[in-house]
Amino acid sequence: FARIFLKLIFNDIFFEISAILKRKNSRFDKTLMLNEKKIESYKILKNKFLSPFLLNAFDISFQDPENKRNIIDRFLKIINPEFSNIEYNLKKVIKQKTSILKSGNYSDIIESLNSKIAELSSLITLKRIEGIKSIGDDLNNACRKFWHNIENIKIIYTPGFNLPINLTNEKNIQQNDLKEQYLKAIKINTKKEVENQKVLVSSNRDNFEFILITKQKEYFIKNIFSQSQINIFILLFFLNLVRQIKKVYNYYPILLLDEPFVFLDSLNTEKILKILYTYPQVIISSNKDLELINHKIFL
Repeated sequence: FARIFLKLIFNDIFFEISAILKRKNSRFDKTLMLNEKKIESYKILKNKFLSPFLLNAFDISFQDPENKRNIIDRFLKIINPEFSNIEYNLKKVIKQKTSILKSGNYSDIIESLNSKIAELSSLITLKRIEGIKSIGDDLNNACRKFWHNIENIKIIYTPGFNLPINLTNEKNIQQNDLKEQYLKAIKINTKKEVENQKVLVSSNRDNFEFILITKQKEYFIKNIFSQSQINIFILLFFLNLVRQIKKVYNYYPILLLDEPFVFLDSLNTEKILKILYTYPQVIISSNKDLELINHKIFL
């Protein structure tokens, strides 16, 4: 396994270097064209089969909305490759509209761009909502194993048109409804966009929050959890995303976990390890002394 893993890393470096060399020496063109195809194939392979985890990169409690969107988008690109094209097309349209706003030469084309932004943004928002909702029940069950006083976890999703949606209650969210809301918000913000010379309404401004529901009260995770509890929640969130990948492709990707037990006491570390034992292939880098299991690899 270690040899295969190192070979994948080495090949990635080799293919990238080869692509750069293509500009330097034309006699390698044929070989390097094949390598470019391998680069794309390897990137797909890496996304599907390797799931690296770093606490800071997956901090869905404190980080800015952009970081949280990136977490969900990365997951969506794995289970639905078409999502990358939708995201690319939205960036392209936003760039066109921004150029027009900065030039001051407004024309009928801006209405067409607004329609495209609303169409693509509503689709991206819907995909994100479906992705987050897909892990809702599993995340609830996992959290109750650590915190018995939790009755439920409410997810509040705020699309780019700035009207919060309670995903716990909403059952059927339609793309057309989202598109209409985006078009209304774009119209309302037209003057501000002209003044600021930038696009202010799109799915690039989506955000979401997790709220813990107990018998007494509702709490934002970032306001009530300690750092160790936040780390546990982040890891549970990540592992449930991985389970969704398994449902789509019928296999678990290799988990690469970098210091997942930071700030955790021995009891919670043991609980996390028991969960990780249910995953076929896990590689952990940690300063803690961990129990060795025959069919697992712990570093």
